[in-house]
Amino acid sequence: MKDLLFEVYTAADEPSLDAIAMAIADDDSLLGAPGRDTIRRCISDQSVPTQRADAVAVAVVLARWAGWDTDALAPQIGELWIKARLTTPPGDPLAAVTDPFALGVHHAISTDLLSTGPPLPLLPVYVERDHDARLRAIADEAKGGVSRLVILTGGSSTGKTRACWELLRYLPGDWRLWHPFDPVPVEAALGAIERIAPRTVVWLNEAQHYLLTASDLGERLAAKLRTLLVDPGRTPVLILGTLWPHNWRTLTAQPSDDADDDPHAQARVLLAGRGLIIPADFGSSDLRTLADRAHMDTRLAYAANHAESGAITQYLAGGPALLERYTTANAGARALVEAAMDARQVGHGPALPLALLEGGATGYLNDAQWDLLDEEWFEQALAYSAKPLRGARGMLTLIRPRTGQPAAAQPHYRLADYLEQHGRHHRLPNRPPATLWNAFIEHAADSDRFALANTARERGLLRIACSLYVTTRGKDRTSAWQEAGDLLADAGRWDEALAWFERAADAGDVGALHWAANLLAAAGRWDEALTLYERAADGGDTDALRGAALRLANAGRLDEALTWYVRAANSGDTWALRRVATWLVYDAPRQPGLWAEALAWLERATDAGDTKTPGWAADCLAENGRLNEALTWYERAAEGGDTEALRAAADRLAKASRLDEALTWYERAAEGGDTEALRRAADQLAWAERWEEALAWYERAGRAGNTQALVSAADLVARAGHLDAAITWIAGAAEGGHRPESGLALKRWLALDWAVDELTKARRTDEAETLSALRLGA
Repeated sequence: MKDLLFEVYTAADEPSLDAIAMAIADDDSLLGAPGRDTIRRCISDQSVPTQRADAVAVAVVLARWAGWDTDALAPQIGELWIKARLTTPPGDPLAAVTDPFALGVHHAISTDLLSTGPPLPLLPVYVERDHDARLRAIADEAKGGVSRLVILTGGSSTGKTRACWELLRYLPGDWRLWHPFDPVPVEAALGAIERIAPRTVVWLNEAQHYLLTASDLGERLAAKLRTLLVDPGRTPVLILGTLWPHNWRTLTAQPSDDADDDPHAQARVLLAGRGLIIPADFGSSDLRTLADRAHMDTRLAYAANHAESGAITQYLAGGPALLERYTTANAGARALVEAAMDARQVGHGPALPLALLEGGATGYLNDAQWDLLDEEWFEQALAYSAKPLRGARGMLTLIRPRTGQPAAAQPHYRLADYLEQHGRHHRLPNRPPATLWNAFIEHAADSDRFALANTARERGLLRIACSLYVTTRGKDRTSAWQEAGDLLADAGRWDEALAWFERAADAGDVGALHWAANLLAAAGRWDEALTLYERAADGGDTDALRGAALRLANAGRLDEALTWYVRAANSGDTWALRRVATWLVYDAPRQPGLWAEALAWLERATDAGDTKTPGWAADCLAENGRLNEALTWYERAAEGGDTEALRAAADRLAKASRLDEALTWYERAAEGGDTEALRRAADQLAWAERWEEALAWYERAGRAGNTQALVSAADLVARAGHLDAAITWIAGAAEGGHRPESGLALKRWLALDWAVDELTKARRTDEAETLSALRLGA
């Protein structure tokens, strides 16, 4: 139809669009009434006119000017219009293309391991990189009417197809997408490429299936794609494709000078200058963009934390592939991977010895599965599990020592961390079979045995735990031996337990004997316990003497406990020095002669640097009626930095009715910055009804910022019947900048409330309102 219209247009000497439009408008016999733009599209645009009558009207006017038979041309154009309308161009409108996976975009890692929040979208939030800007520029050229082709090249799962998918979202929704794939990609493309309409995206994901063929079909298609790009009747089109680097090199390589043929001549010309490299990993700027967007999608955050060397897209796409490979594996490979999953779950480190995996995996196979395995089943399972997927690690990866690192005695493998996470999430209730635990005993790394033993103990596998404890080496060795002793002691196997405690002690763990002594003491085996306490102390465990004393005291064996406390004190244990003194002080009221001995121990503790002793000694003496001696110790406490010692001494003197002496100590405390001492002095004077002195001390305390002192002063003055003076004190308390604790705030509020009531009773309304406002602020 288009060819015929253009032919008659040429025969009519290519009249202007305005002339054609005017001739149609002047002819009432024509059914169509196309405007200038519709006429242009009928003649030069590849789209089919919306109305058949418009195409017929243009044909009739042009036929008259060209001298053609209008009666023959009009029905011919009408029939061709119907055929054209019935022939749908290849592809679908972009607005109807909603499934990225149908176009080859990889599924991303599952969210069920990562988030319990609302469902996430099908694809992770997209992180744009430098190549995305280049793609948009190419798309802008296509939208502007120029046909373009771009082939994204990069390794597996580097984000090539996802970048193309995002570009589709950038194009207008009335463009079409053509994805030829049935019956085979190259045949589908050749069968319909002639019918491609303008404003179509040709989707050639994994373009090797279209261009790199055993027959000449790929070259034939390359030639037709070249024609499509320069065909003005089908402009614009945008051809998007992806290739792995080695396929790109094959298609673009120049043949050698002595080559008999050039198998990819058409493809090489087609692709020349049209490749766009997609980096294998995220650069530093890409990672910063990723970090900014990670809060929007837990999959991004997870990949950012786990992907190696910036391989973000490979990690996102590799997870589902790993799970698919695991779930579809044969019995042997599945058993191997599950042994690795459970080994990591119960505490083995990431480096899994080959012998451990082989020994543990057999327990994951039932009898029928075992009988059907090949002789080389383990090697086959290992090869299957180690194969990389989509540019990321396989299920199990051989750990290769770097140059300079010592080679391991046997190969070690690492489980893909996404599968490890899957195992922790889905296999947690499972109990690993006995073969795996026995494999730990035989083959687990020394650095992992202690953690594995602890897990076995938690699960009640005491034989396994004990075996792992006693075979632990390295930094955890002595702790493991002590745990073995503890485990055997719990089982009542004392001789074996003590042997392991002894080994731990011989290896340098002096605390092992102390711990063994504790267990023996708890079991009532005192003679053995005290012997081990003694040995622990002789070995340098300074806490062993105190530990023995504490347990003897708890058992009611007080005299023996005192002996051990004395020994601990004599060894330099300052806490024990004070503990011995405490013991003596408790007995001093019944035996007054013990005071001198108790004070001697307190002197030793103080001289040894125990800063708590002086104040404690002063309180003991004061409580037992030895106030004058107590004052000396309060003095020593203050000199040692006890900021409350002076005030405590003053309180003791005031309580003993020695108020004037107390005021001297309160004064010293206040000079040291203790504002509470000023208020306490004022309170003591008030209780002694020395009102003027009390008010003077309250005023000093208030000036020092002690608001409670002002409240107390107001209360004192009010009780004396001096309302005006009380209100002055209350106002000062309310306006003070001191920020009191909640209890004082309540007291201040109540005082203001009282003052407001009193002023109201006295009909001093203005003053009452002023204080009421202060009360609201209090």
